[in-house]
Order: sequence, then C-alpha cells, then structure tokens
Amino acid sequence: MAVDQPAYKVQIAYCSTGRPLESCDLIYAHAGHSGWLDKQDVQLTRSEADPTRWEGVYFLPASQLANPSHAEVQLVFKGVRHGWGEAWDNNSGKNWNLVVELAHKEGLVLPALKGGALRTLVSSLLVRLDALLSASLLTAEQFAVLRNKAWAQDFGLIRAYDSVRSVADDHAVASLLLSRFNFLRRPGLHVVHIASEMVPVAKVGGLGDVVTGLAKAHQQSGILCEVVLPKYDICNYAALTDLRVLRVINVEYGGASVPTRVWSGVSEGLPVYLLEPENGFFWRKQFYGANDDLERFMFFSRAALEWLAVSGKQPDIIHLHDWQSAAVAPLLAEEYRARGLSRPRCVFTIHNIAFQGWLSPDFLANVGLDPQRMAQPWHMLDDSRPGFTPGQHDCSLLRGAVVFSDRTTTVSPTYAREAILSQHRHKFSGVLNGIDHESWCPEHDAFLPARFSAAAPAAKEVCKRLLLEELALPYAAPSWVLAEAAAVQAAALNGSAAAAAAAGAAEAPAQPGRPLLAVVSRLTVQKGLPLILHGIKTAIARGAQVVVLGTASEPEVQRQWEDMAREYGRGGDARLVLRYDEGLAHRIYAGADMILIPSFFEPCGLTQLISLRYGTVPIVNHTGGLADTIRDVADQGVPDRDRNGFVFSGRGEAAVEAAVHRAMDAFLKGNEWWRSDLVPRAMQQDWSWSRSAQSYLDLYRGCL
Repeated sequence: MAVDQPAYKVQIAYCSTGRPLESCDLIYAHAGHSGWLDKQDVQLTRSEADPTRWEGVYFLPASQLANPSHAEVQLVFKGVRHGWGEAWDNNSGKNWNLVVELAHKEGLVLPALKGGALRTLVSSLLVRLDALLSASLLTAEQFAVLRNKAWAQDFGLIRAYDSVRSVADDHAVASLLLSRFNFLRRPGLHVVHIASEMVPVAKVGGLGDVVTGLAKAHQQSGILCEVVLPKYDICNYAALTDLRVLRVINVEYGGASVPTRVWSGVSEGLPVYLLEPENGFFWRKQFYGANDDLERFMFFSRAALEWLAVSGKQPDIIHLHDWQSAAVAPLLAEEYRARGLSRPRCVFTIHNIAFQGWLSPDFLANVGLDPQRMAQPWHMLDDSRPGFTPGQHDCSLLRGAVVFSDRTTTVSPTYAREAILSQHRHKFSGVLNGIDHESWCPEHDAFLPARFSAAAPAAKEVCKRLLLEELALPYAAPSWVLAEAAAVQAAALNGSAAAAAAAGAAEAPAQPGRPLLAVVSRLTVQKGLPLILHGIKTAIARGAQVVVLGTASEPEVQRQWEDMAREYGRGGDARLVLRYDEGLAHRIYAGADMILIPSFFEPCGLTQLISLRYGTVPIVNHTGGLADTIRDVADQGVPDRDRNGFVFSGRGEAAVEAAVHRAMDAFLKGNEWWRSDLVPRAMQQDWSWSRSAQSYLDLYRGCL
C-alpha cells in the first residue's frame, strides 16, 4: 500500500488589487523551494469575503528540506482571463523569494524574511558572534553552538538577533542571544579564589578558614566556586579526593620557562587546583617563612593566571587574598587581559594589612611587570613609608592589588576604616567574616567527648572536666554538678537515706567551680602578646585555671613561652601547649568558660566567633573585627540579646586586667546568670557565612 510522505502546508495568499493579475478569472501560484526544487502549480481559490484575495496551499515535502527549522520558498503567479490568455506576475522580474519558519507542532508555515535579507542578517550575526567571543562575553563553547545555529539559519536565533542588531551594547546582545538557549546560559556567577591557604588542605591562620567558608557558602547558593593553591609538599592530602595531574603548563619567570604541573582535586566539596612548579618553590616543608617567600608567591600569582589563560576558563570574578596572591591584580591588568582574560573582574581581600609583601622594584621584572612603571606612587611605590629612600624595598604587592583591583574588601567594617587608602576609598568595603557552622558545631563535633547545644548546654561542663583531665589539671565540680550527682544518688536510695542525701545537697554552699580561661592564638605582638601574659597572671591570681594553645613565629618568643610552659607544668593552674593541634583547639573552645583575645589590631578574627558558637565568653580589645562582633555585657546602648562578652580599649595592662576581673566576678558571683543566660545567648547568635556571603555576592555583582 502507498503511504503519503510527510509534508508541510505552506498557505499562500495573493492580493490582486493593483497587480498585473487583477482582472484574471483564475490564478495559479507557481511554487518551489530551495532554489525552485519540487515545483508545483497550485490553483488558488478566490475568497468569498474579499474577491481580490486568492488563497491556496503548497505542500512542501519534509524529506526534501536541508534545514528542519525553515525553508526558502520561491513564488511567481500566473493568471488566466477568458478570451485573453495567460498573464504573469513575477514581482517585476525579481520573483518572490520568502523565508518561512516551520512550526512543527501545528504544521504551520509563516512568511518571514526575503532570502537576500536573511543571508545578510546571518552574515551580520556571524560577525557579531566573533566580536562577542573576542570580548569574552561568550565562552568558546557558547560561541561554537551559536555559530552552528546561525550557520544552519536557526530562525529563533535569527529573529532574536534581528531585534538587537542595531544595539551597540555587546553585553545586552550577548545576554539576549544566550537567553534563547537556556542550556548555554551561565546558571550563576563563576568565582575563582586564588589564595595561599584553604582549610583543611593548607592552614596556618584564619585566611584558610575564610577561603573555604566563603566558597562553600557561595557554592550552596548556586555560584560556581573554584580554588587555586600552591601545591605545598606538606599539604593535608588526606583532605583531597580525586587528586590527579591535569596537565603541565610553562610559566615564564625570571627569564626562564618553568614547567609547572597542574593538579586537580576536591576538598570540602569544592574544586581545587594545585600548582606545582618543578623549581621546588613549594617543596620547603613549610607554608611560610622561607627566605624567598616573595619570589615563591609572585611566581604562584603568575602561574595561577597562566593556568586560567591556557585552560580557557573565563570566571566572572577572580578573588585574591592577602599579599601572597596580590601580584595577580597588576598582572591581569598589564598582561593577561590582552591575552584573553578580559571577562574577569578582580576583588582583593585584605586579611592582615601588616603583611604587605615589600620588595625592591627590580623583583617585579621576574614576573613580567615593568619595574619603572610599577615603582610609582600611583601604582605600587609607597613613598610615604617612614625613612623612605629611593631604591629601597618600598614597593608593596598589597598596594598594587588595591590599585589594580576593581573592589577591595577588608574582613570587617571597622578594619576597613582603619586600613583604608584614601585615594582608593571608593573601592573599599568592610565585610565581616563568618564561620563554617558545619565545621564548628558543638552538637556534632567529632573532636568532642560530649555534645551540647544552646538549648541543652549542660554537657559543656563534661567537656571542661575531660579537657582538664587531658591536660592533667585538677577539676573542681561546681555546686550544680554536685547537686545533680546527689539527686541521682538519692534516686537510688530509699526513705530516710534519700531524704538525708537531698538535705545535705541542699545545705551545701553554692560553688561555681574554678573558671577556665583559654588563649588560642598565634603568639605575636599583633595578638597583644604583653596583654596575653598579663591577662594570664591576673586570671591565675583570681583562682582561675588557664590553658594556652599557640605557636610563636619568632624563635626567641617561642623559647620564652617554652620556659613558661615548663614552669606552669609543675602546678595545677595552667598548661601551655605550644603547637598547632586542630582537635585540641575544638576541645578547648568547648571546655573553656572564657577566652582572652587582647589583639592590638585584628582585621576580623575568627576566634571570638568560634568561641561564641561553643558558649565560651570572649574578653576582647575594642579593635577591628572584635569591635564589630563583641558587645560588652554592660553596654546599655545595645539590646540584651547582642551583649556577648567583656570589652576593653587600649594597650595598657590596667585595661586588660580590669576586663579579666569583671569576667571573673561575673562567673564567680553570678554563675547562674552566666550558665542560664549569657552562655545560651552567645551560642544562639548567628555568625555563619550566610549574611557575609550575601554581602560578597552583592559586591561581585557590582563589579560586573
């Protein structure tokens, strides 16, 4: 049996008014497609409603079409008038050459553009796509798909382009074209963090916590976040999965080409790229502290950009952190934008302005920056430095990043005001750090011997008792713990014995136990080293116990603390643990009653935020991020719910001594208030990354 082949119905309408066939009795459409293929003579029918309108249908064989979305239809019209013979209307010799879009669902075909106009429009679109690619407004993949669709004369794309062809704004044109194809659109922002630390792969201080915490928070909101790190030989490789070598790139440095392996892996759910140069820059058994740190991290900055350039990545934002990646900003502006990285905007975060990456201008030539051009006050030269002499190490990588970045942030609003460079005031924002509530959660912390929460904080005392046992310090149980133990004992007794036990517990004087003060800190001058020492002595004199966890970067300071550790190690008042120990840090936050943070300056600080999460009350100096996050318990200018610590101002010993005494008085004389009000209040405050992440997201969008 014969089966009709599928065909499209092209509805033809001819208006004879004023045309050569106006007086004809019959009219035919002589139709073909794609250059007069499948020619047919279609007899048209005069409309009853309008005698000048003639209609008919041309059946266009689907199997003959080169393009499934549209076809070019050629038409001329023939008329017959009785007694006069034939007449033709061929559009003054040009014929009708129409492009029709094929509507597959209805089988409907509508006239659209003349063929010559269509070809011109397609060519214009192809040229515009080249321009959008060159401007990095399209990725290579997006360009390839759109080019193929233009080549195939996709009618949806052509119509979209026709509506914006005269628009000069390339961003608007790219946005509209991509909107026609959802699978080509970026689902969100793409952010690449270039940093020297990332928890838990490589951690020295709070910088690594910020990089991971911010990236994770943004990832949860749909942003594509990637992290680029040096591949240190002492990385925590157990924290990386799917680790493999992607490729080897050549990085120009110091007049030589340095082969550099690019590794990829996953940590904390984030894509991580680690750069390992064959010159051994990061095979030093240490993160920082080498004599050539400046060279190491300048190389890393160039290598990170080289990797982005050769990989074809076009992130929306490159986010830099501290001086170690600061050279990326001038390198991006001076070289790598011209090499194809024209899409990314640059955001620079200052975590600690005390470390600026000072260097001689000559060093800049190693990474391809012009020393003479960069050694100017409006670029990287700081001629306001005390004792400035031309030729000295007075170029600052940090200053260069501020100058060449699109936005600069500090990690707290107060620190932004303290650190701001006046001529770049418009770039500065202060965004408070947050903490990762998954990593710092007393309800689920795997490092803790007991778990607790703001609603059920009693197990915090268990953590305190077991921490003191771990450190070989005596534990003095508070009255409420003894009372609970007596109640349990009484429940196991009968009659008069139970009554006697209960009466004895009730008559016992209330004892809060010995307060436990903690210090978890780098032992440096910035962290208020003299005030730490005085605060420890003040606390012990009041009968408190003290635990210190930290290390000193200066050998002489480390030796002094080691001597103190041996001295205190013989008694029951204090223990000084002079190493980095992640698990012990968690147990100290959970077991301590209060924590001393007397920093001379503090960009933001995570210690006070973590301690609040664990119900450990901070004693802080009113500076930087400490001033933004801790409100004194006696501050009548803020609501009760915001009062969460003990605050002092200045660098004098008397100030920290007074604050420690106030904290001791509150613990010893108002222990019920401390346990039932202050601790739960502190734990309920939200210092997660959610609020800070939104601030950064707004800042990112403001760059674009």
